[in-house]
Amino acid sequence: MLYDKYCRQMYNICLRYCISPDAAADSLQNGFIKVFKNLKQYNGEGELGAWIRKIIVRSSLDQLKINQNNFTEDLALSPEIESSEDPQLSFDTFDYDRLINLLNTLPIGYKMVFSMFVLDDMSHKEIAENLNISVATSRTQLLKARKQLKKNISKDPYLAKRYHSKLKSEMA
Repeated sequence: MLYDKYCRQMYNICLRYCISPDAAADSLQNGFIKVFKNLKQYNGEGELGAWIRKIIVRSSLDQLKINQNNFTEDLALSPEIESSEDPQLSFDTFDYDRLINLLNTLPIGYKMVFSMFVLDDMSHKEIAENLNISVATSRTQLLKARKQLKKNISKDPYLAKRYHSKLKSEMA
């Protein structure tokens, strides 16, 4: 019952991190094995779904490392940006499929950090620990991801219209 309740949601998370549907399925399976092995450790604090999500995200990252072990090197080699300018994008008005399609256009490092920070609500410290990078690199990757997403949004007529109308209404 637990698997049936959460499998679809957790599989979508795996798809965000993994390079193929097969890798996502492996990640989901490995994640749920860890969930069931460690279920006694869940102490009832916080939502069960959030606890499962953390395990699934870690499992997905492990799967990514197995299939593409160079992605953390690419992150670490990325030049760090001094500017704290962060394009503020509000993704709450986007439908999930369009957001995922946009994410899939990003380089792997940008996609990982963006997903972990924005969609999985992880701190830069947690991201840095999970990806074995510095906190500054995590911040830089997020900034670059948001800038790239902003460019990609402007190229999509539907999203550009929605995003720009949302900005206008917020400024009014």
